[in-house]
Amino acid sequence: MSQASTSHELEAQSRDLLHGSLKHARTAALALALVPVAAVAASTAAQDTGCQASAGICGTVFYDANGNGIQDAGETGIAGASVTITYTSPDTGGTVTLVLPTDSQGGYDSGFLPSGITYTISVQIPPGTTPSPANVGSDDTVDSDGVPDGLGNSVAHLLLNTPGGDSTTDFGFTQSGFSNPGTGTPGFWKNHPDAWPVDTITVGGVTYTKTAAIAILGTPVTKDKTYTMFASLVSAMLNVQIGNDSTCVSEAIAAGQAWMAAYGPAGHGVAASSYAWKLGEPVHRLMDNYNNGMLCAPHRDE
Repeated sequence: MSQASTSHELEAQSRDLLHGSLKHARTAALALALVPVAAVAASTAAQDTGCQASAGICGTVFYDANGNGIQDAGETGIAGASVTITYTSPDTGGTVTLVLPTDSQGGYDSGFLPSGITYTISVQIPPGTTPSPANVGSDDTVDSDGVPDGLGNSVAHLLLNTPGGDSTTDFGFTQSGFSNPGTGTPGFWKNHPDAWPVDTITVGGVTYTKTAAIAILGTPVTKDKTYTMFASLVSAMLNVQIGNDSTCVSEAIAAGQAWMAAYGPAGHGVAASSYAWKLGEPVHRLMDNYNNGMLCAPHRDE
């Protein structure tokens, strides 16, 4: 495959990540920094008023203890979940993005939104959980509406036809089937060789011994971004191999492997200002968030 073809595929993957898991990073500042300024309409503070749609979209993000896809009595909301609503502006034709943290009851409320538009509502999957089954039963006011997008989010689409708003778009999450011992950063994997589940690791088609990989992780801070990608990628791979949830990072790992194959190996010399890093940085950031316990798996205690 030619480098031009590889670059095209990496650009598409980076764009998908920017509109997927990265956009729903727990740290709102990071999410907003990665979305063009003109595309951000508002970041609305959560209000502890429950779900009261006022010509917009509101709903509840809840913990589905029994995993049946319905918010039963006693099942509580999830506070501080990251909800993102996107739509195409009828005035400018551009993409508008709203970032909404849930309140203490798990509720989110967009405030006023124009009707006659299809909206995409995405919730970052809370660490240690997985999306509940969607659209179970006949009562749309208590069921979960989101489906996983493969990038660490539960996503629903809504055509807002009623000027009075919609209050039925809810998101349930239940305990995941992963053991989730916790994710470690490059610093952890550098300093804990005994925790490695493998003796060799393959990055961008190059196989390294554990000793060689740890030596690269210990390279002093450098302007060469192949070291940055190597550290994030190796850590994410090891975090998955020890049993952490991989659903929000598998595509980023694949993109990171492709990037290292195209622009590596570590030490090859890729500048932060280069086109190559423009493609690689979103991939690195998503894996870095994952390694720090900000996505679908919790951070390790030690």
